[in-house]
Amino acid sequence: MLCSLRVWVLSLCGLVALLYWTFVSSAAETSLDHVTVTYDGVDKKYAQAVAQTVEAARDICRDKFGFDMPPRIEVSIRKDVKRRPRLFNDGVDQFQLSVRSDRDLRRPSRSGVFHLYGLCHEVAHLGMYRPIPRHNWMSTAAAEGWAHYLGSRLVDEVYEREGGDLWPDRYDYRADGTARLEKQLADERVSPTQQGARLWRELSEIVGEENIPQLFEAWGKAEIDPTDPARALLAALKSISDDKRVLDWWNRAESLFLIRQEKSGFAAQTAKKADLTGSSIELEHDDGKSAGKKSVAGGGHAVRFEKPAGDWYLTAISIYGSRYGRPRAPREDFHVWLCDADFKVIAEFSIPYAKFHRGAPKWVQLNVTPTKVPREFVVCAGFNPSARKGVFVHYDAESSGKSFSGLPERRPRQFQTGDWMIRAEIDQLKSADALGTDKK
Repeated sequence: MLCSLRVWVLSLCGLVALLYWTFVSSAAETSLDHVTVTYDGVDKKYAQAVAQTVEAARDICRDKFGFDMPPRIEVSIRKDVKRRPRLFNDGVDQFQLSVRSDRDLRRPSRSGVFHLYGLCHEVAHLGMYRPIPRHNWMSTAAAEGWAHYLGSRLVDEVYEREGGDLWPDRYDYRADGTARLEKQLADERVSPTQQGARLWRELSEIVGEENIPQLFEAWGKAEIDPTDPARALLAALKSISDDKRVLDWWNRAESLFLIRQEKSGFAAQTAKKADLTGSSIELEHDDGKSAGKKSVAGGGHAVRFEKPAGDWYLTAISIYGSRYGRPRAPREDFHVWLCDADFKVIAEFSIPYAKFHRGAPKWVQLNVTPTKVPREFVVCAGFNPSARKGVFVHYDAESSGKSFSGLPERRPRQFQTGDWMIRAEIDQLKSADALGTDKK
């Protein structure tokens, strides 16, 4: 997501660029107790200022506001003369900053970039994303509005802690905090992000800002129906506060903050494995030869299939790939969706990350509850990757037009580089087997 307010911030749970950026051997490093900054092509004084800013914002976010913060945040600063300044977070514990030169790191009045605010903004994102790792129900206005609200607060708090000499190109950065937010909210033209910031500020005043971390934890643990997320989210909110103003706040926030996944008109019908023939067929578009691999952050890997005539049930998905990141698999599930031709969800399956191993890629078969498929259907896999965990899915050299990048709640984009090496296994009921001898 490209943030407003001239801050080039893309806040998603990891990004493809994040996974591929590497640094030459000349890269230097500076560290504090909870922050490490690796930098190349920029002056050391700016790297140290970045480390100090993130360290202060992290500690304040934990100690004053009560959010769970990572033991260490790793920041990489890279010089890229071809791109405008950008700042990314992986939703867990890593930031990536690219600048064209030190000129981009000067005070906002000279560079046009709010780096100090941006770093506080990213720390604020971690406060939300860590307790709510699955937030597909959350709109951009909700996520960015939160980071804008708390990020502005953090700017003020960092100034109180670090003083006015924090940034090498000295300026009164308090102007980038709540003072700027208040000015924006007083304007008649309020962006969705600013509307979100206003709503988060109101909720903090209603339930008490000390209870917001508890609310995020409750939302992260809730069983949320993607077609009707409001039910579980509102119930969790009411469990945090019985203030009568909560319902009024929710009525104003719901339409701006929530994304509802449209349910497929094709009803989910399941079968018992014992009732199937056991002689499944495999549907595929790839040629079995890898031409590359990708991890799609903020999205997923989707392939469209067409079944033969008759009633068929999806029984398994096979993916050619391998896990990357830490040696031990994350103690979490990734998700596979069976969708209709319009990418509306028919069924969702949770599968342990440990199904994939690090190292050489291989075909991994993922068995699912046998579920009836329409004539055309889509299989989509989402791994919620970050810089430290994810799955590289391979693709072949030619595109059939059947592969896509994206997730069900947001219409995927066609993947034109090749076909994902994802295959679907389907089977029929024994009663539909014309060659079978058991016709009871």
